[in-house]
Amino acid sequence: MTSTPMDAKHIARYLGALSIEERVQIVRCLLEAGSEGMQMLDIATRTELGPAAVYKQLESLAGLEIVFVKSIDNNKRYVANTGLFDELFDWMYHHYGSGFHARQEEVADATPTLKAEP
Repeated sequence: MTSTPMDAKHIARYLGALSIEERVQIVRCLLEAGSEGMQMLDIATRTELGPAAVYKQLESLAGLEIVFVKSIDNNKRYVANTGLFDELFDWMYHHYGSGFHARQEEVADATPTLKAEP
């Protein structure tokens, strides 16, 4: 999970990072792999992307902490930052999705209405 609260700058950065198709394929692959993660060449094989492209995208995703890099037996394994995804989508839900609309309805229901006097 990130130590920085979600704000417009972070939301834009994370969503922007996920606006590249190759990155979405890589993230999906890592989410499917779970906490064990995957090595870069395994990701390239599964996504059918070139190793150089996968490496470049993984480095960008790691720089944004969307993925973590683990070193196991001198091999790098990449793992999706599920805490960040939970936080990101929870924030999006409550600020733009059904959670936002439900909160707006609660506020509207709680606001007293003025009655017109005859």
